Amino acid sequence: MKTQRALIAALALLTTILACVVPGLPASQPAPAASPLGTADTRLEIMVAETVSAALEQTQQAVPTFTLEPTSTSTPRPTITPSPTPDVDDSGSSIDRFEDNTSKFTDSRAGYEITLLKGWLPVRINEQEYLDAWLLPELSDPAMQRSLGSIGSQSPDELRLFVIDIQEGHTEIDFVTNINLYWDQKNEMSLDNDEDLKAEAAALSKALPGLEVLTSELSVTTSEVPIGIIISKTPVTTLDGVAVELSQKQVFIKTNVGILIITLSTTEELKQTVLPQFDSMIETFKITNP
Repeated sequence: MKTQRALIAALALLTTILACVVPGLPASQPAPAASPLGTADTRLEIMVAETVSAALEQTQQAVPTFTLEPTSTSTPRPTITPSPTPDVDDSGSSIDRFEDNTSKFTDSRAGYEITLLKGWLPVRINEQEYLDAWLLPELSDPAMQRSLGSIGSQSPDELRLFVIDIQEGHTEIDFVTNINLYWDQKNEMSLDNDEDLKAEAAALSKALPGLEVLTSELSVTTSEVPIGIIISKTPVTTLDGVAVELSQKQVFIKTNVGILIITLSTTEELKQTVLPQFDSMIETFKITNP
């Protein structure tokens, strides 16, 4: 369980540093090397620190290379032909888009589906909609571009979907409110009682100085899907030097294989707006046949 908790904690931190710098871990300095004599908790913190440091570097550097068409009157833009309806492919998933601007993500590998609200853009790593996203006007600001660059280096077998909040007025600060769906196929976490969930919460609170776990509880959706919930908050600083109170809600769900962790990352200012939206999307979650 210790390794699994470290992995989940690192994943949660990864979403926070897509547009933020964590206090005490400058992007310009490498994380400290692990000592073979360190305690288990120390090794966990170092493991997460290394993940954060690597992801910060990806955020600043991992921008895809495109063929550009320079013009004399405007900034060169990538030559990509947008695809309005990405369909099923070898990723083992599909995104169905509807006329009311909602969408449904179906993951045939893990065996589930979830409906996403209007104003939330679903992106699968390195699929067509990922390439299309680089040209969207609402994703043209630096924070959005860093987020796109960062997720491009992640494994699509694990980070199954990245959902970006593109609602008007929600990108005024240098932080991108987002939802990520992470599939841990080897995780044998139990939701029969709260023992494993409490262990996850304890590991998460130790992984990052300043992180406070507010809630750790078992629940069930209206369609009777058992879930584990961890809510936390963390003071962070954006790359532009703006202090932000980061709020995260993680939902743990047992799938046909392993555990799916759905994480919302937002700010305290936007929490009251986006948290009800996130909860309503979780209520649409359905386990499908293997």
